Amino acid sequence: MGLLAKLKAFDAYVKPEAHLTRKTTSGAIVSLVGYALMAILFLFELATYLTPRRVTTMGVDVTRDELLRINLDMTFPGLPCQIISLDALDASGKHEADIGGELHKQRIGSDGRVLGMYESHYEDFELGVIQFLRPRNPREPMPRVKHFEEVAKARKDKEGCRIFGSMKVQRVAGNFHVSVHSQDWQTLQIVYDKVEHIDVSHTIKRLSFGRDYPGKVDPLDGYVRLIDRAKGEKSGTFKYFLKVVPTTYTRGRRRGGARVGAKTETRGKRRKDDEGDERGAVRTNLYSVTEYFTPSRGWSETGLPAVFFLYDLSPVVMEVSDAPASFGHFLARVCAVVGGVFAVTGMTDRWIHRALELLAAKSK
Repeated sequence: MGLLAKLKAFDAYVKPEAHLTRKTTSGAIVSLVGYALMAILFLFELATYLTPRRVTTMGVDVTRDELLRINLDMTFPGLPCQIISLDALDASGKHEADIGGELHKQRIGSDGRVLGMYESHYEDFELGVIQFLRPRNPREPMPRVKHFEEVAKARKDKEGCRIFGSMKVQRVAGNFHVSVHSQDWQTLQIVYDKVEHIDVSHTIKRLSFGRDYPGKVDPLDGYVRLIDRAKGEKSGTFKYFLKVVPTTYTRGRRRGGARVGAKTETRGKRRKDDEGDERGAVRTNLYSVTEYFTPSRGWSETGLPAVFFLYDLSPVVMEVSDAPASFGHFLARVCAVVGGVFAVTGMTDRWIHRALELLAAKSK
């Protein structure tokens, strides 16, 4: 027996003679259905293979000496920019009033049109020492009177205000709030006859901590909270309690899993903000939120309507990675799909063929 003859003995796929086989219409239909099913399942498997699988691991946050970047974009349709102040206070004792810099105010008309930018620090400059050192036109109103007239006109024209931009705070518990606390009581009580008329209805287009990454979810994005005075709703203080969770996003799974916090420690000494590291990881933050509302009860420091965002940082760091699927796993699933469909269609064809033979035998 030659080598080829011995090799033929291992052939598991026996080929019948051509005259022993018969092709049928039912077999052709089953075959076409089987091929279509194979193609559809193959495309599903290919799409699953090409879509990275999101993996989430947890660890202990050991980063230090970093700043927390807060991105904010919200609109107050019933509150003019002239009286809005955004203040920040944290557990370290740092207090910033009417934050400027990378945060901007944009005047919005009653019809939604943009009326221009508003720089709130202009009044502080006018009311400062320089105002008393430079000559003033006697026919020009005093700065405080001018500011009051500006507020009254904006209130009459039903102006709104958009606050957008970003700010950097210490990585400790704290809060930032949008309020009218920076205004003098005389201006507020003349412009607004009742404290509940200070409308702090707001739309949060964006509120996030740190950078974005694909699939990131910030629960307050697109959140709308309007006070309907026609239904008797009163204005008040909105408080959003945020639990901020440090997060690291990477494309592809890192070795070491949840030990990313220990690796991030050395990078934190070189970088003072949420940025990407040298391997393309995005260091950012996720958060959860709980809302609480208190209606205003009179003219007092605690009764003035405002919107508070009180945040606290979690000691747990979360690593999110998009891990690519294994090519070997993809091949195994494709073979399972092809083999499974082939076996099922073959079994179906045999059942149909036997059923047709039984019907033909009964009809004779």
